[in-house]
Amino acid sequence: MTDLASHYDVVCVGGAMMGSAVAYFLSENPDFDGSVLVVEPDWTYDLAATTRAQNSIREQFTNPLNIEMSQFATTFIAEFHDNVEVEGDAPELNFRGTGYMFIADTDELYSQLEREADGQLAMGAEVEMLRPSDIAERFPYMDADQLVGARLGGMREGSFDGWAFFQGMRRRAMHNGVTYLKDRVVGIDRSGSRVTSVRLQSGRTVSCGYAVNAAGCRAKVIADMVDVALPVEPRSRTSFVFDCRTPIEQNVPLTVTPVGVHFRKEQTHFMCGAVPKRDVAVGYDDLSVRYEEFDEQIWPTVAHYVPQFDQIGVVTAWGGQYDYNTLDQNLIIGASSQVENFLFASGFSGHGLQQGPAVGRGVSELITYGHFRTLDLSPLGYGRIERNEPIVEHAVI
Repeated sequence: MTDLASHYDVVCVGGAMMGSAVAYFLSENPDFDGSVLVVEPDWTYDLAATTRAQNSIREQFTNPLNIEMSQFATTFIAEFHDNVEVEGDAPELNFRGTGYMFIADTDELYSQLEREADGQLAMGAEVEMLRPSDIAERFPYMDADQLVGARLGGMREGSFDGWAFFQGMRRRAMHNGVTYLKDRVVGIDRSGSRVTSVRLQSGRTVSCGYAVNAAGCRAKVIADMVDVALPVEPRSRTSFVFDCRTPIEQNVPLTVTPVGVHFRKEQTHFMCGAVPKRDVAVGYDDLSVRYEEFDEQIWPTVAHYVPQFDQIGVVTAWGGQYDYNTLDQNLIIGASSQVENFLFASGFSGHGLQQGPAVGRGVSELITYGHFRTLDLSPLGYGRIERNEPIVEHAVI
């Protein structure tokens, strides 16, 4: 049994991407000299959304804060070795720049993509608008006759090894003195407007200065322990890998269709998925592979835009979940008005992996300084949940 102190300045509930990012940035902050405990029941992380993600990053959001958070992650990825190395060693991310391509099949959708591009360009994102002739020349496997146009991102967008991404931060945090514990938080004690301690499945109790809710799809379970409402539910998301009888030699950006079905080239195969159903929550342990999604939704859609995709077969598939924020599908960060030292890092709705570094840094700043210092994430705070004021983000995948 791991030796524990009776008190930690910060306890992170959940040790996958968000818990490890918070721990990493606290341990890297020269102005923070406290102790950090990360509690994680799944020591293999096999059931974590982090390890079941599709491991992509993009600048093409429509909310400026989402753009800035991913841009910070882009920089973090570019400097990954130096950021996480321990005695000169760091995991290989194997980042592959491919760009994202959002395609439009109506004038209305093309105009929307174009308006959004203006805002993205103003934020320093690399995007360009394409018409069918451009698409036919650069991506000849596409049936450009089905399209009005597209918005294409630059090579800072792409895919990487998500396991290496979060494990690099986890390993560096442990090297810096963060304690990781295989256990489960089963209760949280509260006195007035403050959390005082967490209770563990092993029977131990640890007092804390802050508790960080980084429990992913189970974030609502943890929030309920302190009687704070959280509009986050698990949504099923199946990832499929398929092969194609006719090879495609060109770069295949992560292509997003108007109905949310998306695909990208993955070495000699292709990875794809669809937007989770917005009104269907699933059980916390439901990681089922929904093959009917591929047959009924994904295959007809991709074959409509890529003719050679009419002859494809699933090679492998795995089930996962989104920690789906039912208010606006964006992250919730910081404390509620009811409990001042219980901080959320929850509700990412599918773009958590790429936002992890910015969120970890932001939570570490709240704990260390009492406010955000680098990137002001306060519009994404819990206050909007209390006011029922959603943050608009049109590019949710």
